[in-house]
Amino acid sequence: MNPANSRTSAQSSLHDRFGLGAFALYLTLSLLFFGRGLIGHLSDRYVGVGSDPGAFIFFLEWWKYIFTHHVNPFFTYLQWAPSGANLAVTTFVPLFGISAIPITMTLGPVASYNLLMLLCPALGAWTAFVLYRHLSSSYWPAIVGGYIFGFSPYFLAHLLGHLNLVAVFPIPLIVEVVLLRLSDEMRVSSYIVLLAVLLIAQFLCFPEVMATATFFGAAALAVAWLTARQWREGLQGLLIPTSCAYVASAVVLSPYLYYFFAFGQLALPGGLRSEVSAHPLNFLIPSPTTALGTIPRFRELASGSHLYENGSYIAFPMILIVVSYARTHWQEWQARLLVNLSMIIGIASMGSALNISGNKSIPLPWSITVHLPLLDKALPARFSIYCFLILGIILSLWLSEDVIRKNLRAAGACGVVLLTLPNLSTSFWTTAIDTPAFFSTRLYTRYLSPGDNVLILPYGIKGNSDIWQATSGFYFRMAGGYVGLPLIPAAVQQYFPLMYSFYNLAEFPLSDEMLKAFLTQKRVNAVIVADEGAHLWTVSHIPGPWSAELTALGSNDGKVINSLLATLGVAAVHVGGLSLYKVPLDKFNAYRNVDTRALEARIIAIQLDTLINAAKKYLADGHPPSDLSPVEAQRLKLLPPYWASGVGALNPRASLVNGLVLSSLDNGDVLVGVMGARETIEALDPIYKPFARKAESSPLMSVAPGVESTRWILLLEYDRTQLARAAAVARERGAGRSPTPGFRPRPG
Repeated sequence: MNPANSRTSAQSSLHDRFGLGAFALYLTLSLLFFGRGLIGHLSDRYVGVGSDPGAFIFFLEWWKYIFTHHVNPFFTYLQWAPSGANLAVTTFVPLFGISAIPITMTLGPVASYNLLMLLCPALGAWTAFVLYRHLSSSYWPAIVGGYIFGFSPYFLAHLLGHLNLVAVFPIPLIVEVVLLRLSDEMRVSSYIVLLAVLLIAQFLCFPEVMATATFFGAAALAVAWLTARQWREGLQGLLIPTSCAYVASAVVLSPYLYYFFAFGQLALPGGLRSEVSAHPLNFLIPSPTTALGTIPRFRELASGSHLYENGSYIAFPMILIVVSYARTHWQEWQARLLVNLSMIIGIASMGSALNISGNKSIPLPWSITVHLPLLDKALPARFSIYCFLILGIILSLWLSEDVIRKNLRAAGACGVVLLTLPNLSTSFWTTAIDTPAFFSTRLYTRYLSPGDNVLILPYGIKGNSDIWQATSGFYFRMAGGYVGLPLIPAAVQQYFPLMYSFYNLAEFPLSDEMLKAFLTQKRVNAVIVADEGAHLWTVSHIPGPWSAELTALGSNDGKVINSLLATLGVAAVHVGGLSLYKVPLDKFNAYRNVDTRALEARIIAIQLDTLINAAKKYLADGHPPSDLSPVEAQRLKLLPPYWASGVGALNPRASLVNGLVLSSLDNGDVLVGVMGARETIEALDPIYKPFARKAESSPLMSVAPGVESTRWILLLEYDRTQLARAAAVARERGAGRSPTPGFRPRPG
């Protein structure tokens, strides 16, 4: 630190000792960038897009609810009623939920969510500023560094729907506290207390972030141990007090940890870790969340899964600054630590393997974490937050060096800021809430009793029922909902075909029996279908990383829903922009003790036999084997009308649609398959195996990455002779069954 910088820092400290001016600047920028669309609409629009914001709006109302109703905060019976859901494995943000109770009670959960989302970039930038000012001893370089962290592409991506992932303000403060202890500027007792408080705060925002911060913090200390011998004694001295802080935080968090581990951790869909990882191009191509990324060519080149997870872009001027800093300071251990650590994090963010082409991939080091608690659930693309923390350090140090010409430093800072400027469209950052009049005008109080269990379509993550329930003050419970993954909790797995149909809006055999068993056993009082207006979240067709857009139910979707609900024998009441079906539970008592696992076995057997017959007829009619798929078979009326339709049939050539497999192999054989519960699939395997060239039952995730993780799949491979024999046997089995309503298979 040179004298000039010391004087500048001292003068700035007199005027802004606690960085309040910096915080005001960041908050103003957050309001300008992301909050303009909320002016006059704080409670009828929200920051973000898709259904994830609705889950956080639910959680904020939930924290108010537990203090007014004195219920267990870690378990709710308001969703997935009456069995309920464990919230300890969700993203229910206790720290913000509790802190925002006065706002939620005054302005409502939507306004509370919006204010927190606008606060997070400013709060993250400010805590980074505090760290950077300590390291660089310069005010304005720390201001720029804080901006680069708090308004980084990581923040821009997760501002579209992840309150838990922009609540990372404790991370820079954790680094600050560790550095103060290393330089002996903080007593051991103060270090333990402050570190424990920060760890608790981060855990109460999101456990995954605390786990990954711990991992990369340990990696930083290991790299420092290897690169700075003079600091080894100090680093060794951190072990015991740091362990004490973790133990203290674990004691405070013990009720949370109990529910987290004792009642089952989050089960991620198979392959999600690899799908939500950074592709090498993500570091170079700006996402549409940035102003530069709105250029059509950049948008087309941007890769990745969801727009939420596309936040790894590093501006080219920032890369040049890192190279310049490394060349000038490589002899210093601090520079080697920062550069090496950023490279480690960058490689880790690419996940367990780097896909090259087709099925070829290169294993990457992050694969060693697949069996570690919490880290086995971490999504690698999110590690970019630690990269931006380091880049902010390097930038603030580089900007504070007087040996570099002032105009060059100004150009570097402007270049980084301009090339990472947020998308300037007001509408990009906010979404109008699609609340039907039935909920917005409280018509539900005339048609529902308090505490009624209600089934709402579009279902769960496919709609905004979370927001409608939360803004009603939890007047009713829901036989569904969305509190995060898994989309189908263990308590309703036995109704999986029906749940899957609710999400994908496709038909399946014996659906009326499964529906009545579900409604009766879950004591559902009413079914609500939001069939007027756009209430269904589907994949956006805009080029680039995929996002979500609200659409109306299609004509086929409506037919599927109407056909299913018509079996209840009650007329719909059309009121307030939706259709309401009152469930006559007293008429369905015969379904109270139906074994839904046995019913699922019957359903899957019918599906499998129908697919086998469809494949045989398809080839016998001379259709091209290469075009064989569930959608094509349905088009040719070889499958019932809506088995391969709905949300799950976006790709007409896909071989796996709505849990059904139908395709041809390169050797001319036909592949047929169905998915179901493990015990069902394993029971069907020996029945169908004798007629197939090859039969394989395995977890669905092993053949279809990114799908529901609890399902298994039975895959059967046939040549034409075997297929003909299997079809004959399938027809014999089907002779004694009642046909699927409205479908008569063509003669084979």
